[in-house]
Amino acid sequence: MPIIKDSQAGVAAVMAGFDLTFSQLRMLWILDNSGSDLAVTELAEMVSLSLPAAGRAVDGMVRVGLLTRREDEADRRIKRIGLAEPGRETLEKIGRARGRSAERFVEALTEEERADLAGALTTLGVLTRKHFAVPTGASYCSPEKPE
Repeated sequence: MPIIKDSQAGVAAVMAGFDLTFSQLRMLWILDNSGSDLAVTELAEMVSLSLPAAGRAVDGMVRVGLLTRREDEADRRIKRIGLAEPGRETLEKIGRARGRSAERFVEALTEEERADLAGALTTLGVLTRKHFAVPTGASYCSPEKPE
């Protein structure tokens, strides 16, 4: 928790630079983890927004290039929303801001403490992959490849 609290100011500063609402940010995270494009109705439900509110949020992010919108191949009435490369880059910048706090923490550790932490993170990585499926294409930071 102390690392998370320490990172909040940096994350908030980066988020402010993108002028995103928290609901829009949640949409980016959801799309990043979904593994496929989602219908606006699905996204609205996952973010707990009305369909009109979700549509306006999506419209704004499509307009600035964070999201893509396309017709569903099976039903042209359905619009599929995907994460565009600038949206992925936005999430990466926010992740790096969060990571800087962890870096400061690790830099303050002794070599022995770092070795202990590395072992714990390896175990944590194995357990999270075992118990939490990561969709194909979703970005995350693994212990073997830190940001």
